[in-house]
Amino acid sequence: MRRTPFRRKIVFYSSALLIAVIVAMLAVVNYRGDRYVSERLESDIRQGRDRFVAEEAQRLKELFLTSQFVASYPELNALVDKTDSATTRDSLISFLVANKQTEVLLAVLRHDGTVVARTDRQEPTPIPELLPIIQSLEGEPVTAVLRFDAGVYHLAVTPLVAAGNVIMIVVAGLPINTAYARHLRDLDSDDIIIVADRVLGSSLPPETLPWQTRAEWEAAVQPDSEIKTLSVGGETFLAAATSFAGNTAVRPLTIVMQSYDDAIAPYRQIQLGLVLVGLIAAAVGVGISNVFARSVTAPVAKLVEGTQQVSAGNFDYRLDVRSGDEIGDLAQSFNVMMQGLRERADMQKFVSQSTVDMIQSSSPKKVSAGEKTTLTVMFSDMRGFTSMTQYWPPERTIKMLNTCLSLQADKVKKFRGDIDKYVGDMVVALFVGEDMELNAIRCAVEIHRALDTLNAENPKEEPLRVGIGIVSGEVILGSIGSADRLDFTVIGSNVNLASRLCSHAGPNEVLMSESTYLRVEGLVAAERLEPLQVKGFTQPVPVYKMALAKPAVK
Repeated sequence: MRRTPFRRKIVFYSSALLIAVIVAMLAVVNYRGDRYVSERLESDIRQGRDRFVAEEAQRLKELFLTSQFVASYPELNALVDKTDSATTRDSLISFLVANKQTEVLLAVLRHDGTVVARTDRQEPTPIPELLPIIQSLEGEPVTAVLRFDAGVYHLAVTPLVAAGNVIMIVVAGLPINTAYARHLRDLDSDDIIIVADRVLGSSLPPETLPWQTRAEWEAAVQPDSEIKTLSVGGETFLAAATSFAGNTAVRPLTIVMQSYDDAIAPYRQIQLGLVLVGLIAAAVGVGISNVFARSVTAPVAKLVEGTQQVSAGNFDYRLDVRSGDEIGDLAQSFNVMMQGLRERADMQKFVSQSTVDMIQSSSPKKVSAGEKTTLTVMFSDMRGFTSMTQYWPPERTIKMLNTCLSLQADKVKKFRGDIDKYVGDMVVALFVGEDMELNAIRCAVEIHRALDTLNAENPKEEPLRVGIGIVSGEVILGSIGSADRLDFTVIGSNVNLASRLCSHAGPNEVLMSESTYLRVEGLVAAERLEPLQVKGFTQPVPVYKMALAKPAVK
């Protein structure tokens, strides 16, 4: 095999690691930046779409108020009946000027749809588009979106009713145009495009738009659907669409958009800066790696020479490496080893080899004495484990078992418990401290809930269920076993009782001893069961079962 110098390996691997870290950092920044911008834009666009709906509702409300206010003028009815259309028109225009609503279109019609006066025309030209709406009036105001000579308008149509009959109709309208689109953009900085059979209004230059009709836009952005990515004028936008409210014979469509390129631009500048910093860091790192490699490989070369001397049988060789780090410690250990080898070689001239082997192999170990302590013991055992897994392959069995045990271990840790041991599919946990009983009970409840959630998320898998027994009281804690194999654990009658309660607990059940229940009485919901005749106990044992809420049925 081709020999590669250790120094070159250090330089190569350290430099590669540094470069990999820099590349990973740039990739993470790029990913997080893209994700953050996309999520923010999507949220802004959804809010913009909601704001458009609210703004349109507010606009229609104001038109209703205007039309109702005009219809409430007592003089207006007299003008309609006794005055020519020019005088009525002048009265309507004066009203708009007085109320600073010159952009509003007003029209007054008789009950049959005959136009008395309209502010957008000198003559009372008929408005045939209004006839279907007027004919459908039932004494209540309605909204509409209609096309007039001057463009498309939002309309509020209010009938004036007397004695159950419509005697006059007032129409108030506002144009749907570029000014309206720019007004909507100024509300939340979203670009707005309003389109029907043509573009009615746009906060973007119309010549940059890829489509000019509603049908073309709907093919790219469905109303009230998911947010789409579009290219407009060579720029990437995120867009969502929504339709107008009311009687929309013209069927305008509003597209709310934000530029992805503008939003991501600051992050691209940050990425460029990070690339430059990364290149500088990589260059500096390679130089430092080279210096570091030299400082490491020089004493290592001396260690190699020392091992060659040992192989040659020269036990008088000493390393002269003065370094205050692990390399120095290694050199010192090498010199101590050399001294030991030399002494061993000398000693073997006076004692037998079997004596040396016996002395070197002796290793006495201290065994800890036991002690009594009070704590809470929890046993948790899987139900149906044997029947469930007897035909499973080993990989599936181990995976399922580890999933269940890991979940329980997490809950034990969460409630400040300690896993004493795993016995097959059983968990033995210990809880100490002032709230040890409550912690053990909460842990048991959480284990059942977590398993219910896990089972609901994996309906095709075999459901995992455990039975749990909890006992509080005095136990013996100590190192148990032989001289060469010890187990630091707990023993005693309370430990045995916890095991017996666990074996009696059914799936999704928590049984506790009376000693535990009395410490938490009033804090948890539990019911007293018939005393159990438990193996190893002469008298029946009082037992309490936790009242657990049943999992919700999905």
